[in-house]
Amino acid sequence: MGNRDRNVILLSVLGLVLLVVAFYFLLLSPLLGSLDERAAARDQRRATLSDLQAEVARLEEVRRNSPELQRQLLELNKRIPTQPEVETLVVQIEDIAQTAGVTQTQIVRGDPVPPVGGGDFTVQPITMSFEGTYEELLEFLRLADDLVRLITVNNVTYEVAEEGTTAAPDVEQNLTVEIEAEVYYQPTDVPEGIAPAAPVPPETTTASPAAE
Repeated sequence: MGNRDRNVILLSVLGLVLLVVAFYFLLLSPLLGSLDERAAARDQRRATLSDLQAEVARLEEVRRNSPELQRQLLELNKRIPTQPEVETLVVQIEDIAQTAGVTQTQIVRGDPVPPVGGGDFTVQPITMSFEGTYEELLEFLRLADDLVRLITVNNVTYEVAEEGTTAAPDVEQNLTVEIEAEVYYQPTDVPEGIAPAAPVPPETTTASPAAE
């Protein structure tokens, strides 16, 4: 094989290599880049579709549970009303006091205070006192826990009603009981720029003795 033939073969191979390189950079590389972009776009559409399906499922769940959520909201509004409604609470406490059998019931309303740690509700302290046996005290606390209005008992103190006397073994001693508790409300209608009304002085309400 002469030099001329070798040069022809070498030039042919070199031309073929240049053709392959040109094909890669001019045609194949842009095509691969386009395919990668389409794959990324397809993955993005799938992710978006998955998010939309999850949102639709969540909204459908909310729609199905809407009656229950409304019931819970109404229940919450009863437990934590938008006004103090202390007078209504007093009537309810008098009712459970009569049911429990305690006597000389008194409810003292304290000054409303903001919640410890902050919050969008107001704490209304109340102090309840009465006379009754230990079993009647337990029944009163049970009935208070069952009230529609949310009430938190913070402290309970009691002592024998008549010092220096001893009840017969088969007769329970009468106790003087004091319960420190609090209820809550969420004010919603205070106009901007108007300061809330000053706390009212403590108010004492005395219930009628329970029927013998």
